[in-house]
Formats: sequence, C-alpha cells, structure tokens
Amino acid sequence: MPKRTPSPSTESPPEAGAPTVTSATNVSCPWRLDIAVQTPAHAALGDLLSYAGAEPLVPGTLVRVPLGKREVLGVVWNEPTSLEGAEPDMALKPVGAALDALAPLGEAWRDLVAFAGRYYQRSIGEIALAALPPQLRDLSTTQLARRLKRKTTAGPVAETAESANLIALSEEQSAALARIEAGTGTFLLVGSTGSGKTEVYLRCVADLLARDPEAQALVMVPEINLTPQLEARFKARFGDEAVVSLHSGMTNPQRLASWLAAHSGAARIVLGTRMAVFASIPGLKLIVVDEEHDPSYKQQEGARYSARDLAVWRGQREKAKVILGSATPSLESWHQSRPPEGDDPGGRYVRLAMPSRIGAGALPAGRLVDMNLQPPKTVISGALLDAIGQRIARGEQSMIFLNRRGYAPVLACGDCGWKSEC
Repeated sequence: MPKRTPSPSTESPPEAGAPTVTSATNVSCPWRLDIAVQTPAHAALGDLLSYAGAEPLVPGTLVRVPLGKREVLGVVWNEPTSLEGAEPDMALKPVGAALDALAPLGEAWRDLVAFAGRYYQRSIGEIALAALPPQLRDLSTTQLARRLKRKTTAGPVAETAESANLIALSEEQSAALARIEAGTGTFLLVGSTGSGKTEVYLRCVADLLARDPEAQALVMVPEINLTPQLEARFKARFGDEAVVSLHSGMTNPQRLASWLAAHSGAARIVLGTRMAVFASIPGLKLIVVDEEHDPSYKQQEGARYSARDLAVWRGQREKAKVILGSATPSLESWHQSRPPEGDDPGGRYVRLAMPSRIGAGALPAGRLVDMNLQPPKTVISGALLDAIGQRIARGEQSMIFLNRRGYAPVLACGDCGWKSEC
C-alpha cells in the first residue's frame, strides 16, 4: 500500500515532484526507480512513486507496478538509483512487467508533461497517463509485442496525383512560405477565409518531409468534425500510409494504432484535436495549429490546459517551427506578433498576412436588420422572409442559425416589449 500521509496538523505534505516511497515486505531488487503513475486525486502522494527494480530501466520505459490492490501502468521518469549497500527507510514494492518492446518515451515528451503538470497544477502521473492511449494501459507484454509486429517503419512519402499537379500559389502565399522557410520559431498566419491557408500548411509539410526523411509534422484542428476533411486533403497529397489521426471520436484500437504509428515514426503526419498535442512524436519538426483562436483548444474537464499554448511551448522545446493560423486571431497571439515600435521590441511571433482571397472569390454581402423597427412580436423580418422566398422560387436552399437553444437570459413582457435591464 502507498505510504500513509501524516495529518496536516502534524506534518506538511510532500513537495510536488518529490518521489514517494512505497512499502513492501520483501525486496530483492537492487535498483530504485521513480515512476509516474495516476494516483488518486487529493491523495498527497507526490508526483512520483519509488519502486524497486531488478534492472536499471531507461527513463521513459512503460512498466506495470502495484498501487494498492491494483496493478497500474506507469512511466519510469528519472535515472535509476542503486540500492546496493544502502539502508532504505522502508522496503520498496517490486516493479512488475516492463513493456520494453516499445521504445521509451523521449526526454522532450517527458519535459512537456512535466511543464504541463507544473503550469496547470496537476500531477505528472495524471497528465502522462491521460496522454497515453486507453488500450495501452491494459495490454500485456505479449499483446503489445503482437501489435508491434505490424508495420511500424517509416517509408518514403508517396507522390500522389494531387502532389504531382500542384496549383500555382498567389504572391501572398509565396511570400508567407518564404518567410516560414527562412525563419524559426512561431509564426502567426493571418489569412482571411478563402485565402489559401491550408495550401500553405500542405506546402510547409511537403518541404519538411522532402528535406528530412525522418521528420514528422503535427497538424491540429479545434473540432473533431474538421478532421475528416483535412485528413482527406493530406492523404490525397501525401498518401494514406503517411497520415494518421488522433481524436476522442476514434475507437480505442484506432487510437492505439495511430499512437503507435506516431511513436515509432511510421506516421510522418499526425492530425488531431487538442489531445494530439501530447502525442509521442520523436521526429517532430513542425506544428500547425489551425483556427488557433478557437476556444475548443482549451480542455475544460479533468486536467485543464490550452493545447495552443502547449504547442508553442513544445515547439520551443523541440526546436520545431510552429504555425498558428486564423482569420480572426486571438488577442494573445495578436499581441505576441506585434511589430517593433519605438522602445517596444515587438512580440515573440512573426506575423504573416494573407488578406486576399484566392481567385475571383469574394465574401458574401452582409445586411443588418434592426429588429426594433419591425412590428411587435416579429420573429423573422420582412426582408429575410423576402430573401428566403426568392431562394425557394429559384430552387435554392437557405440556412438559418439561431443563437439560443430554447431559453432567454432576460425578463421581457410580450405585450409592451419591456425588457429588464439587469
């Protein structure tokens, strides 16, 4: 059982990040291993638990360890410490099976998890285990070895019909690509709707994969329903074998297969939602965050975090270029990309503008109708009814968006139109 934490009235809880010793009756293993496990919430056990191992396992190795009456998955976090000749305060529980058929999780990945735990005030084990595929926690060493026998080696990116017949770029797209190619760090690509931001992403990924045969790219979207459309475009450009997706709408076997492909380097391009920022991508050289302003990048349950901010931090840690794309950038990104002026050295991002739309396309005209000037109890204005009638007469379709779902946040009188001000 884990070491019982003293009452707060007699002794303060252990510091965050300090390993907690677990007790046992028998120890015959000469190495102490500090392991990140998902401990019960508010247990005050610290970030890491100490176990005894028969051999010095490499940091990042996945292992099964006892925790109470259960056996759970954990990650070896630090370099092992020899116990020979030492007299520990209490015996250590032995480590169970090590999933050594799987390559250890890299130092950069562990740094990302540790930073997220510190910054968002969560335990390392909670972040680390939530980032791993759920099915991986239940696989035995034999089952994992069977899964790894499948194709997990990266091959050259196939040239498809779409990649062989690339469209000509606009001057704004070419200028943005040149700046990204020549620079480093984080770029804010501000492009209006229809300006061709996705084509810039595709060209950046293509240039990276052609230049470095081991490089990988991470492309993030805010919503699951945006993933199939983008995945189709990337697969049409780079082939099916080079692209995998990671999002919560996938089944557990699908998520495990995609995670293993990314971890082994077989998948050169990883598409996903906010959870993909924690994917193990050892060859990561480029991160794209599409629609970076979208609030869906913020996790609101469990361990809360901003995937966009973590993507920027991960890019800095792994020396990977980061492209934040949006037609309406967030205030944070807009401020971080401000140009130098006077004594202000400017922001940390490079701002790239693509205000023009591709081809002869133009944004639809918008017309505002003041509903206060309409007759009482009017739900749809006469102008809108007339416009819908014209579309119906031409055999076209109309779509009406409602900003409420059956409730109103105000008190109002239906007879005289009075509304409460507070």
